[in-house]
Amino acid sequence: YQRRVHGAKMDSQSNKQIENMCGFIYSEAREKASEIEQEAEENYTIEKQRMIEAEKKKIKSEFERKEKQVSIEKRIKQSNLQKEERLRVLKEREVLMQDMIAQTRTKLLNLSRDLPKYTTVLAGLIAQSAIELRIEGKPLVAIGLARDRAALNASLSEAKAKYKQATGKDLDIRVGDKTLPEDEMGGVIVHTVDDRIRSDNTFKAREEALLQELLPRFRNLLFNA
Repeated sequence: YQRRVHGAKMDSQSNKQIENMCGFIYSEAREKASEIEQEAEENYTIEKQRMIEAEKKKIKSEFERKEKQVSIEKRIKQSNLQKEERLRVLKEREVLMQDMIAQTRTKLLNLSRDLPKYTTVLAGLIAQSAIELRIEGKPLVAIGLARDRAALNASLSEAKAKYKQATGKDLDIRVGDKTLPEDEMGGVIVHTVDDRIRSDNTFKAREEALLQELLPRFRNLLFNA
């Protein structure tokens, strides 16, 4: 009987030790599982935050890229608009200047059809050319358009008087046999008998000289350019 009781005690103690061991192992397992779960949660949070920051940087970079692209496109558009506006203004200026030139030519052509006025103009041009040539005591020749021959002959006496008044000397000049090309608007060329020295006082020559001198002034006056 005593042997049976002793054996039962041994079994009870052994079972208790086993239970204690199982409890310890279970507790250790729970703690380890909790640590693993906490570590996993922390890693998840860190990775989630990293992904969020990476996505933020990506979105910010994309926004900056698009903003820069929009800014560049805007500058290009503004530059193109400015170029178009400058071209439009330049075109309008050119049209206006050409219109002024056309009006001037029309007035010169009308002047050449008004014989009394044109004769006086030719006299002034002949006297001016003779003075510019500075050839004293030698005969000169005046040529103009074929249709202006009568006006040229009529202007010689007045031209001589103007020359005399300006220099105190007589002017020996006649109307030549040659004529100016038909595309000339009018005016006169005065040259020596051998045609080696000449003064071009045609309307076309005077127009070109005046345009070179006056166009910059006209542009400043009309366009403040």
